[in-house]
Amino acid sequence: MKLSSLAAEYITLKQSMGMRFRTESVILHAFCRTMGDIEVAQVTSNCVQHYLNGPGPITTFWHRKFEALSGFYRFLISRGHISCSPLPTIIPKRPAPFQAYIYTHDQFHQLVEMTHLLLHTPKGQVQPATFRTLLLLLYGTGLRISEALSLTLADVDLKDSLLTIRNTKFFKTRWVPIGPHLTAVLVTYAKGRCMLPRPMRDGSAFLATRYGHRLTRATVERIFRLLCNYAGIRRMDGGRFQPRLHDIRHTFALNRLISWYRQGSDVQRLLPFLSTYLGHLDVAATQRYLTMTPELLHEASLRFQRYATEGGQS
Repeated sequence: MKLSSLAAEYITLKQSMGMRFRTESVILHAFCRTMGDIEVAQVTSNCVQHYLNGPGPITTFWHRKFEALSGFYRFLISRGHISCSPLPTIIPKRPAPFQAYIYTHDQFHQLVEMTHLLLHTPKGQVQPATFRTLLLLLYGTGLRISEALSLTLADVDLKDSLLTIRNTKFFKTRWVPIGPHLTAVLVTYAKGRCMLPRPMRDGSAFLATRYGHRLTRATVERIFRLLCNYAGIRRMDGGRFQPRLHDIRHTFALNRLISWYRQGSDVQRLLPFLSTYLGHLDVAATQRYLTMTPELLHEASLRFQRYATEGGQS
């Protein structure tokens, strides 16, 4: 049988079991395109190795691709389509954990100020007020980019300062309360949004183009990169990636932690609440967001000093 047909069968099976299988689906489709329209038995170990290695250095995505292909080939062997797997038996060491870029308050303010440049983009693109609102929404809530872009008019309850985040990464819906300052920002934006088309009525996108359509992730990522370039925000620590839009979510989590330290709060007790707010499955997922920065290290040191000098009272 053709490799592409079997990959489609495997993806359908996994999704019928309730799995989103989005990343794996993208990987498998890319694998099929790379291999070409061939029979599954014609895929060689060299071809698989070439696909896994890709054009650049080994990253954590190498292992993500390997895991997706491992599941696929287990499926093929169990169904009798092949007798052995062409996957490599020697697995490269995983690269050092990825370090998110943490924006300073001044840097984020620069990004927000740079949104006025969108006035000069071609008609039909994102309005400055829309992108400014998106940035402030991400900074003030730590939402995933996909969650912010999926918000509908009905999901934004400005009277009660509450956002409804539906069908998230882990198939859950949650409520996200917002503070008075962000509420005021959203109220101002909502007044202008009411003047734009609403093709699906209350189901229309809250953050929309001039024509009322939902923003795409590709569009907002491209605009964000443009704003970073204009603001001169670049990574200088040798990290693999330049500052990303998703790093605003990491910045939110870290800012929340620093704020709790400064307030003298019980951080360990509050971490599960932050985990729930961010839509994580557990605290371990949230802890991966908490990059150790000089500011956080300073606050943690002050907490330890108080603990030591006050005889263990914190």
